[in-house]
Amino acid sequence: MNSIYPLMTTDPHVKKLFSHTIIYGLGIVLNRSVNFILLPVYTKYYSPQDIGMLTLLQSISFFLLVIYALGMETSFMKFFIEEKNIKMKSEIYSSTMIFLLLFSIVVSSVIFFLSDKVVAFFEFSDVNTSILLLKILCVLMVADTVYRFPLLLFRAELNAKTYAYINLLTFIVNIISNIVLIVFLEMGIEAILYSYILSVAVTLIVSILMTGRYLTFRVSAARIRIMLKYGNKFIYIGLCLILIDMSDRFFLKYFFNEKVVGIYWANYRLATVMSLVIAAFKFSWTPYFLNLSDNQENKKIISNIFTYFCFAGLSLFLIFSLLIDQFVKINVLGIQFLDEKYIHGLSIVPLVLLAYFFSGAYSTLNAAPFFTDKTFLILIISAAGLLVNIAMNFLLIPVMEMNGAAVSTLITYFTMFVIMYYYSQKIYRIDYEWKRIFKISLLAFVFFSVSITAEKLFNEINSVQIAVNIFLILVYFYVINRFGIVDLRSAGRMFSRSAAGSR
Repeated sequence: MNSIYPLMTTDPHVKKLFSHTIIYGLGIVLNRSVNFILLPVYTKYYSPQDIGMLTLLQSISFFLLVIYALGMETSFMKFFIEEKNIKMKSEIYSSTMIFLLLFSIVVSSVIFFLSDKVVAFFEFSDVNTSILLLKILCVLMVADTVYRFPLLLFRAELNAKTYAYINLLTFIVNIISNIVLIVFLEMGIEAILYSYILSVAVTLIVSILMTGRYLTFRVSAARIRIMLKYGNKFIYIGLCLILIDMSDRFFLKYFFNEKVVGIYWANYRLATVMSLVIAAFKFSWTPYFLNLSDNQENKKIISNIFTYFCFAGLSLFLIFSLLIDQFVKINVLGIQFLDEKYIHGLSIVPLVLLAYFFSGAYSTLNAAPFFTDKTFLILIISAAGLLVNIAMNFLLIPVMEMNGAAVSTLITYFTMFVIMYYYSQKIYRIDYEWKRIFKISLLAFVFFSVSITAEKLFNEINSVQIAVNIFLILVYFYVINRFGIVDLRSAGRMFSRSAAGSR
């Protein structure tokens, strides 16, 4: 049967965005997959309590990093892209870098000297180690704040290749440092943070050298005020989103203990592939639609992109939901990908995958508030999502433990997606291909349900379940292609050309 839908390859905008997503994806996968790749090392050498303690402290640092950045990331992207004069671009870049460097040093110094009081407030079981980790994080947060902006500059210039190469360097330094410090030098849990600091420092030095033409020692106070005024709402948006992503860890600690947090974190990392794809899409999507605002066909382009985002996201959900349980239990030379003491948290993985999917779908709809200059809607919806998240965590975690935390995140992002769709259609109506998206969604969940049923029939026969699930995945793609929902050959050609163009 021939597809009744337009081929992917006929839309150069989809191909271009997809190409950028592949390249950004490479950079992000390399940079953010360290925790996933090293999961066997972390879970072998560190206890769930150690992992839980580090996870909670890192969650605090992620929250603080939003304050450190002061919403300047979004401001920088907007003003740098809109400014056509090289001298003014240099002023924007230099002012942002110098101002945030000084601001982050001041804030980190305060936290450093109050670290014992911060640790006491959260009642960590290992006080001395938690104080050490927090002090290391104070140094890391300064470097982490500043090093983002050269990378943002590459994104603003749609220079995805350079972005990917720099992230490759970061990845190599981070991986090697972790292995040396943990496996050979047998350092404690702080080795993870030392490795990240080293990789960020290398990235910062290289990226500053590469963006030197924009860097001066002039700071424009007027420019900073304008950027802070525009970006201040994004501080609150960022804080809401960070709390949505991280609050479940603190609810788990409050109702249970750090061991549960550690097990939750390890299994959450198994959904990293979906999070990396979503992050890559977000990284390419934001500057892309900002550069698309003057295109008269932007509504059609956004609709087409959203359809294929749903296809890619739901396909990944199906693939990893069906294969991850068997994959982590495979024993090679006495080593499992996920150590046995973490394995009982696997039930959260499909829930987390779906939560990431709706997070990406919600972000795709953000184009409407930006195009109509009504970004306050993003803040309102983010705040509403936070309230939903807190309520769900409070209600579900005591009853469902880790599953309750994952369900709470899923409900939150689904709610935010629905609200954003409702209001975005009011201010900037786009005709999305809902019939097509519904068919993709239905097929994904039908095959997922069949797999769950088959798993109950075969119990612990791992090889049989793997074979059944691989067969189900192949049938899913066959049906998608056979009934013209998506032309997979066209998609494959686009992938090949986009990948070739990225080299």
